[in-house]
Amino acid sequence: MKAKAVLGKDLMLSVEAKVLALATSCKLGLSAETIDTQSKDSGIWTEKDIKKLSWNASSENVFSADADANSYDKLFALMIAHKPVTLKFGVVSNSDENEMPEGGWTLGAGSYTGKAVITSLEANAPDGDKATLSISFEGTGPLKKETAPAN
Repeated sequence: MKAKAVLGKDLMLSVEAKVLALATSCKLGLSAETIDTQSKDSGIWTEKDIKKLSWNASSENVFSADADANSYDKLFALMIAHKPVTLKFGVVSNSDENEMPEGGWTLGAGSYTGKAVITSLEANAPDGDKATLSISFEGTGPLKKETAPAN
């Protein structure tokens, strides 16, 4: 079976069950903290084990002032609340639409989900260009792959 490529436009990041507004890019990253497990028997090569896993996510977006959008004002309120948010990263299930569906984008089965804290929120307003926002998250707890359709 031939693998099918996923277009970047079809991968989205949602915060509290709503896709971030006007995203131009989003990322999901995993990393491992390792410990050295080499002994005299290892020879010249190092040996490692994974000690801990961590994950992070980020998004770059065009700034939106729409009150209904998951935009700067809502993200600002979530950040200053000092509480973890639910993140989901996955392929949209209604990507066959030419424009955003009236009810918004929905993520399909197989999305990655977890709780995260907002670590950075930045608005940028360059002269002569569209305003943008950037947001970064760090996972708190596990990142899991969903098996049922996401919201």
